Amino acid sequence: MAMSLDANKQLIQRLIDEGHNRQNAAAAAAFYSEDASNHLRTVGRAGMQAVFETLYAVFPDFHYTIEQMTAEADRVTCKMTMTGTHRGQPKLPDAFSGMLTGVAPTGKAVKVLQFHSFRIRDGLISEHAAVRDDMGMVLQLGLVQRP
Repeated sequence: MAMSLDANKQLIQRLIDEGHNRQNAAAAAAFYSEDASNHLRTVGRAGMQAVFETLYAVFPDFHYTIEQMTAEADRVTCKMTMTGTHRGQPKLPDAFSGMLTGVAPTGKAVKVLQFHSFRIRDGLISEHAAVRDDMGMVLQLGLVQRP
């Protein structure tokens, strides 16, 4: 049964408030279906939880601010700002496109623009993909120099 556009938006708001902004990987993953895909790869709820554990290990004060949210049919798209302080290392080597793997924590704070797309099925997130300003993030961390 399809949920209303408002219900879909509320689901994503709860993902952010109850999961990500409390750095609670299990709570965030619970909003995803057992067969959820992330960036076109089926990873399931457990795979999403592993991704979230990595995000919070690298940025223990990880926080999202939703700047805009749009819902249409079974999809919700958000423009978000991610903030956090680089204090750990990724558990998953391909997290952050591999850019923080093997990098010692810098202790620097970042503010990163991101766009997230979610597909909702039966009250759970079945698909997620994002475009993030990873270059802006590594510049803020001092890991790369501007040419």
